[in-house]
Amino acid sequence: MGTEQPAGPWTVLKLLDWTRSYLERAGVDAPRLAGETLLAHVLACQRIDLYARFDSTPTPQQLAAYREFVRRVSEHEPVAYLVGEKEFYSLTFHVTPAVLIPRPETEILVSEAVNHLQGLGRPGVMWDVCTGSGCVGIATAMQVDDLTGLATDVSEGAVAVAQENAERHGVTDRLRFRVADLLNKPADCRDLSAFDVITTNPPYVTNGEPIAESVKREPTEALRAGPNGLDVIRPLIAAAPDHLNIGGVLILEFGILQGEAVCDLLDAVEQFDDPRVIRDHQDLDRAVVATRLS
Repeated sequence: MGTEQPAGPWTVLKLLDWTRSYLERAGVDAPRLAGETLLAHVLACQRIDLYARFDSTPTPQQLAAYREFVRRVSEHEPVAYLVGEKEFYSLTFHVTPAVLIPRPETEILVSEAVNHLQGLGRPGVMWDVCTGSGCVGIATAMQVDDLTGLATDVSEGAVAVAQENAERHGVTDRLRFRVADLLNKPADCRDLSAFDVITTNPPYVTNGEPIAESVKREPTEALRAGPNGLDVIRPLIAAAPDHLNIGGVLILEFGILQGEAVCDLLDAVEQFDDPRVIRDHQDLDRAVVATRLS
């Protein structure tokens, strides 16, 4: 590994310590986590298992594979794309460069959807728009046994990944995955006439906003949304009431400093109650819940 050779073999502990230092110097976020995730993938074990294997020595072939992964991460290639998966809502999702990497703040959408659906007292119907990897719809379906619904994305590649994840988690009998632009319902889904929940994590990054080097590897169409970041949010909010049951909720993720503009858009539609803004784990305004009025 590099020019700094340890005294003795490259044990798991030495590899992790070296990688953390190396990736820190390269400006990689969460360098210890990155190293653990990559090494666990190479060794075909869980991250937690590494702590019981600190003194073990990977094979030369494993060291070579790990070295290549570390090099690519040091050049800001996302760890999730390299290992092909990401944890979200305590579930593992397959990810590729065709989809946005699931993030912890988006779990808000699942929690709010589950709370609403479990309070209905009957089977609920959900539409997850801009589904990407399918993480929001699938995680919700895993929590709500009688949920049925639809998950759509404008990207064929994303829908293929989402369908694979649905098969992995056994929800293909309850969720349909289709290519569609925003709230344009596919022709073969018109039997789903109204929804109790619409969730969406749409593109909301402004065109000029700087983003991290690793984020630049993610699909631009899933990130950027015009000069103020509202080019996708605006039509979503305008069309949502036509697809929601009375009392149904729109649960929408937005970017930092967009909360006031999003609430103004909801008010302008005049078919929602006062929107409720939800803060994320960093105490930042991150999502909004709006209920369709009668």
